[in-house]
Amino acid sequence: MILDVIRTAPLERWEALGRRYKTMKNLKSNVLGLLGCVAIIAVAFFVFEYGKRHEVRTIWMFALDAIVTAGVVSNLIIFPLVMLTRFSTFRAALWTLAVVNGALFGISALLGALVGGFNLPSVLFSYLVSFAFWLTIHWLLSQMRTMRLQSG
Repeated sequence: MILDVIRTAPLERWEALGRRYKTMKNLKSNVLGLLGCVAIIAVAFFVFEYGKRHEVRTIWMFALDAIVTAGVVSNLIIFPLVMLTRFSTFRAALWTLAVVNGALFGISALLGALVGGFNLPSVLFSYLVSFAFWLTIHWLLSQMRTMRLQSG
């Protein structure tokens, strides 16, 4: 029995280290993805504030508003969800983005109907742009992660 422990203990330890290294490697890529999304949100905030200060009134300003709000809410849900569960990164992003953008559009439509002066097509367009934008970002992140896993 002692010989069996001497023989198998190092192998079990080595496997445990390998699992821990894989977890840290995934954590590093998830943190880098989160920082990238935060940088995108910061740039969108800057452009949105610039547009407000200089009175730029286009449909793209509505889209920036949707990109910022949906991006903040979605990414605050997606990254912990992916890091703490075994969900597929892209599927978690897809469904979270769909629910968050849909909910924010619904809230906007409801508030717009109550307040008045609501332009439904432009707000719908802005949330569709936001959904497509963030889904593309998360798809690119998942593709980069897949390529890294295949090469490493």
